[in-house]
Amino acid sequence: MEQKPGWTYRFISSLNMQIAINDSTGVMYTEDKVRYSTEEQRLLQSIDYAFPLSVHLVKKVFDGTIVSV
Repeated sequence: MEQKPGWTYRFISSLNMQIAINDSTGVMYTEDKVRYSTEEQRLLQSIDYAFPLSVHLVKKVFDGTIVSV
């Protein structure tokens, strides 16, 4: 993942890929281009981004929203 200014990057082992979090908006993207809203990113941050790959894949396929962790 190309690193750009204004973004924070982190490798997530459960997904086996990097994430990028926009420093001003809190929006998060994964290497495979899945977008997580600011609210979703905050929920995932509360569990140190340790969420199952299956949750990510469902979001990717159905473009759902994570409402609880």
